Amino acid sequence: MRQQKETQKIIWLTLTIFNLFLLLVGSFAYYYDKANTTIKELTLKVEQQNITIEQQQSAQSSLIASNQEMQKQLEEVLQASVIIEEESNQQESQLSQLSQQNQQLTDNIKNLTSQIDELTKLNEQYVSERSLSVKELETKYRTLVSDAETKVTQLDTEIVQKQTELQQYYDQINSYFYIDDDLKIKLVEEKSNNQHYWVAEVIASKNKQLQSEFANNTYGGTRETLSSMANRVGATLAINASGFYTDTNKPMGSIVRDGQLLQTDPNFTWEVLSTTWSGDLNFFQVDDQASAYAADINDSFAFGPILVRNGVATEIKDTSRHPRTAIGQLDENRYIIVVAEGRLQDAEGLTLTELQNIFLSLGCQTAYNLDGGGSTTLYFKGKVINTPSDGAERAIADMIYF
Repeated sequence: MRQQKETQKIIWLTLTIFNLFLLLVGSFAYYYDKANTTIKELTLKVEQQNITIEQQQSAQSSLIASNQEMQKQLEEVLQASVIIEEESNQQESQLSQLSQQNQQLTDNIKNLTSQIDELTKLNEQYVSERSLSVKELETKYRTLVSDAETKVTQLDTEIVQKQTELQQYYDQINSYFYIDDDLKIKLVEEKSNNQHYWVAEVIASKNKQLQSEFANNTYGGTRETLSSMANRVGATLAINASGFYTDTNKPMGSIVRDGQLLQTDPNFTWEVLSTTWSGDLNFFQVDDQASAYAADINDSFAFGPILVRNGVATEIKDTSRHPRTAIGQLDENRYIIVVAEGRLQDAEGLTLTELQNIFLSLGCQTAYNLDGGGSTTLYFKGKVINTPSDGAERAIADMIYF
């Protein structure tokens, strides 16, 4: 009996140990599985955090690039602001001179008033001098009146002269500038050493970019003078553009207008001048419509040669002198235009190298020689500025204008 109890006790103890073992194994499996689940969740969170960090780094890089671009644009705006401020200061100086001349004119008028008062006093003195004879009084009176009339005439002449000088000075200043919210033009005339040319600096906005126009608004139609085209479209400043074939009236070279390729020209092997849709000047050899699209070409003009590419002078061997028309670009929507007279007694014309040096001295990154000779014409604020070498305007195929 006792042995049986001992046996039962051993069996119970064994079962208890076995149950504890099973409980331990079960707990281990449970916590092992839970630990794996927790590890997987933590791993997933780490991966998500890594993705988030990468996205933040990418966003930070984009933000830095955007900030650099904004800083660049701000610097460009500040440069344009400095230029406008300098021009404004020059105009304020000129207005100050006009004000001084106006003050001088006012002083002259005051002097005239003073002399009239003096004449009145002399007349009163004449009346009071009863002791003089009638003849003496008459002589003295006539002398005083004659002197007064002479002084009045002199003052009138001086006033008219000052007014004329003031108006001429104002007209001269006004004739070389154009300023509004979207377009600013400064025209400088240069005369020296048997040369006569104009340099125009143009600052345009996106609302008034560089534009083109065909003669009579028709490709290959009847040619038209520059002033006629400019008046027709309401241009402020305009120049002749492409060379042309007199038998067809079509411009030479590959011609693109409003992004559409109108012609290719196997006889023209030089690169054409092209404008992008944002207004930048480029050089390109257009072969087909696809190449025009690929180069983002809005308009193109053909003559040549290229004068400046990427801020560097191109090689030029031609040394002949002729009337010249050329255009270059300083930076975004900021251009330089040079128009030179030639074949005239007081203006021989420029060589291509001399023309090239003007653009380089002004800091142009690109510059292109347009049609010259008798075609060279500069139009500004309603009139032709230069003297065409033919003695009158030549009818041309197209123009560039602002």
